[in-house]
Amino acid sequence: MRLSLAGVALLLPIMAAAQPSDPNSAQARAVRSDEPMLIDGRDTERVWATAPETDEFYQFTPTEAGPARFRTSIRVAYDDRVLYVFVKAYDPRPDSLVALLSRRDIRTPSEWIKVVIDGFRDRRSALQFMVNPAGVKRDATVYGDVQEDIAWDGVWDAATSIDADGWNAEFAIPFSQLRFTPKDEHVFGFGVWRDVARYGERDAWPVYRPSRQTFASQLGDLVGIRDIGRNRRLEVMPYAVSKNVTEPTPSGWRNPQQQTAGLDLKAGLTNNITLDATINPDFGQVEMDPAVLNLSAFEIRFDERRPFFQEGVNLFRCQGPCEGIFYTRRVGRTPQLRAAPSDPRFSRIQAAAKITGRLEGGAQFGVVAVSSARETGSLGQTIEPQTTTLVGRLVQDFRGGRSQFGTMVTALVRDLDAATEPLLRREAYTLLLQGYHRFADRWEVSGYTGRSTARGSADAIARTQLTSVHYFQRPDHEMDYDPTRRSMDGGVSSLSLRRYAGRVRWETTTRYAAPGTELNDLGFVTLVNDVMLRNQMVLAALRPGLWHRRVMAVASAEQHWTTGGLPTGSQAQLHGFAEFTNFWTSTITYTASNLGATHCVSCARGGPALRQSAQHRVAVTFDGDARRALQPSASVAFARADEGRSWSRAAEVGVVARAGSRTSFELGAGYEGRVLDAQWVQTSAARSAIPRTTPLRASTRTSCS
Repeated sequence: MRLSLAGVALLLPIMAAAQPSDPNSAQARAVRSDEPMLIDGRDTERVWATAPETDEFYQFTPTEAGPARFRTSIRVAYDDRVLYVFVKAYDPRPDSLVALLSRRDIRTPSEWIKVVIDGFRDRRSALQFMVNPAGVKRDATVYGDVQEDIAWDGVWDAATSIDADGWNAEFAIPFSQLRFTPKDEHVFGFGVWRDVARYGERDAWPVYRPSRQTFASQLGDLVGIRDIGRNRRLEVMPYAVSKNVTEPTPSGWRNPQQQTAGLDLKAGLTNNITLDATINPDFGQVEMDPAVLNLSAFEIRFDERRPFFQEGVNLFRCQGPCEGIFYTRRVGRTPQLRAAPSDPRFSRIQAAAKITGRLEGGAQFGVVAVSSARETGSLGQTIEPQTTTLVGRLVQDFRGGRSQFGTMVTALVRDLDAATEPLLRREAYTLLLQGYHRFADRWEVSGYTGRSTARGSADAIARTQLTSVHYFQRPDHEMDYDPTRRSMDGGVSSLSLRRYAGRVRWETTTRYAAPGTELNDLGFVTLVNDVMLRNQMVLAALRPGLWHRRVMAVASAEQHWTTGGLPTGSQAQLHGFAEFTNFWTSTITYTASNLGATHCVSCARGGPALRQSAQHRVAVTFDGDARRALQPSASVAFARADEGRSWSRAAEVGVVARAGSRTSFELGAGYEGRVLDAQWVQTSAARSAIPRTTPLRASTRTSCS
């Protein structure tokens, strides 16, 4: 027994050393560089010989907290203006490294090194900087701990090289791209990820646990950065454009010259407070939206790509409610009364300013003010009035980012004239309160409540009541259509409880949206008069098995009612995902919708709610090994509804072929067959309470077909 106890005593330190430490206690240290740094992917500068190495990487895919296959080391240096990170990715077979060339921000099945920095160390936000051996750069922001936004493009540099020991990545990240609170000595949240492409392995320092469904809060610390100064930054970008345009006239065509000029400005008032301002901005270099043919009654949400609105955008996001009341694409929108192809396509922004920052006590704030010009159509009529917009956001973190309380207010005022007053709302205001609280190291409760009001003339509010968001003209609606109303008032509230860590994860959410809620002057919400209850459970394997590398199963159920209690939708779904030991992946999804007595309140486009029949759908997908030169894929889907009278079948096959590291081809074919039994029967008469002169009454003619 004494020998056994002695053996256990000897093994305990070894067992302890084999276990990954708490990521929040992991530290990397930076050293100051006093010599010019050449970013060439090689550690030839003297500072790299003195910088301490960090190499305790652990695998997180396919095995959570497993040993890394190859060694990876990190060294960090800095000077007054730039943070330098050198990552050495050891590999005994450097000739097998996968280095695919692509456009910036395009992820390929290559080797990758990712550096993550949380300047505020709030455990909620971060910046990601990524590079592969071919020199392709990617970057993204992180908000809400796990949400990623790849639209952000920072100004930074990286270089790579391949040698006999593997490959190297050297990063130069200006402090001007980071947000942090002014201090004599800084501690940043910090982490590094590595992808080993041919083994489908992902390693991280510090240890990263996907089972926790968190990201920024699992970062370690970067210490040793001192006396980097205030580093106030100023960027000024004026522009001038002259163009020849072609315009129709009653007698033919004319070709006038048009000149425009403007200015973009970014100023770092302090290291943690930034001012962005623009006068008559030109977004001609921004990537265009995809072409979409929308035949539904609801508009489509598009991503924001304009640089001014991307700066500090994460502050104005809180995983749902904030995005619902502030949809930045409303600013500079397509004129709402545009009627002719020659009319302006966008509302011109005259001036805009944004101030965002974070205070030392953990409070974050942001203010956005925008003035948009009046736009006129080809006949001289107003198609979009002059509009003033103001948005404010204040967030306070507690307990190291494990709790948060925030508020947000928005205001929009339009300068209407006699022609636009009957058509558009004059003003709209919203107030939001939101927050979350994490406890017991794996549970989170979150919620929000908000109130909105939109005001205008009786005609404008009457039109609002008839839109697809409200459909007050429905004969079975909980609210009566009132043509004398001059405002729309309502609120939205939600409460959620989730277990975000472990092999078994679970979440339940409830939401209530009053019928009079109108948020679409500055926000984007298409579903009101709704009560929702949703439950979801996730089962995930943390380690590979005999036949799989990764496997996960999700079961969810969701139910909707109107505020009057009418069931409007239900859905139950079972979803499975597996990555097999041969690196093929497959998913199978079964969805059952409209279970029980459910009704569609928008199918008749303002007519009565229509009863819906149950629908069942099964979809299966297969994707080949992404490491190979040829990656095949296939999918099939079957659906059945209306007691078997409606059905659909679909199948797709395809292949991605890579001809070297710079060229790839995609080839695919698909088939879809569908029978929809629902059909038009007759035109329903409009309710007598709705004026026959109202142009939108035509929306009551459309059936669910």
